Amino acid sequence: MKQKRSIFVFILLISSIFIFISIKYAYAAEFKEIKNAHIGHYQPSGVSVMFEDVEINGTYAYVSDASLPGLRVISLADPSNPSLTALRTVTGASSYEIEIANDVAYLRVVEDQDWNIEYIDISSPASPVYKGLLDLGYARGFDASETTLFVNNYTEIISFNFSNVESPVELDRLNLTEFVESLTFIEDYLYICTTTHQLKIVNATDPSNLNLISSFDLGEYYAQSYFIEENVLYTSGLISTKTILHRAHVKSIDISDKTNASFLSDIFIDGINGVGIAIHDNKLFAGACAEGIVVVDITDPSSLQAIGFYDDYQDIYCGGSKHYALYPKLYEDATLGNLLVFTSMGCGLNVISIDNLEFELSIPGFDVFLLALTTMIAIFHVHKKLRKNLDSSESITKS
Repeated sequence: MKQKRSIFVFILLISSIFIFISIKYAYAAEFKEIKNAHIGHYQPSGVSVMFEDVEINGTYAYVSDASLPGLRVISLADPSNPSLTALRTVTGASSYEIEIANDVAYLRVVEDQDWNIEYIDISSPASPVYKGLLDLGYARGFDASETTLFVNNYTEIISFNFSNVESPVELDRLNLTEFVESLTFIEDYLYICTTTHQLKIVNATDPSNLNLISSFDLGEYYAQSYFIEENVLYTSGLISTKTILHRAHVKSIDISDKTNASFLSDIFIDGINGVGIAIHDNKLFAGACAEGIVVVDITDPSSLQAIGFYDDYQDIYCGGSKHYALYPKLYEDATLGNLLVFTSMGCGLNVISIDNLEFELSIPGFDVFLLALTTMIAIFHVHKKLRKNLDSSESITKS
């Protein structure tokens, strides 16, 4: 009887552990997984890729392929069957983020810990032409608008005039006195995150006269990507003090007064890092590196609500450790409607539909819990049967 009781207690203990794991991340129990949304996929056959970032220009997706390294031009004329149009290598050992403006593609590249910007003329998508290199040394965040390029470099923000792509001209340098990392340009302003987790807002109305207008303390949060909707700045990134597997967050910040930004809401999106933001129909789509695409309801910016996720594991193309959804971008197709295009690093480029989303309840950890519980119950029953047979054999022997 004591042995049976100990087995029962053991099963109860194991079950409790898995129940605790599921309840610990109770927010995830409210998530629903997007199903039947997959539209198309691109990955060159027989080639190992490492897609980093993607930008949409016209009917083409321009992908930074770190393993090339360089640029892949992928046609989205038929989103259900994206196809390679062209590729162009760069001189760096790896290429990472990409930005596009005025038919120029800018890629951040690295060579022996030297971070620079290389640029390519894409006025003819089928024949991209490599143009040159900005040898900066520590180019981190960057963005482009029309003929202007903005780059974080060490503690400085540098602006360049690219009206003549053959001979870019430096316009201005603004020293923020802190190492600067991510950067985006939106409606005449630069939004920058420093290594000390300060959000800097810079007036870039005149790119030749950059002016810092405010600084906002993000605490332990590092902003990676930015998007503005109706005077609300949405950022995705990470909390630096959290464990590496569970630190991705999305924040909303009121910037109606850019000289005095104020915090609105924060939501944990369960990933290594929040990378990239796209917004459509009051829904924010964030790349949650290693966790797929997380969907957040932003109807009330002061109360962000996670409503679902798209796990690129479900696609036959993305298995194992290859799924790292990054940089979602909106694309509208005349036939298929509103689409989301994003890179999945080692498994290529994915295209999904974001119209009429279908959700299916999915509780992370629950399947594992059921499997463990079922296994333990099965072991208990097998042990019980064997013990009964053994007791019967002993009784026969004794008699």
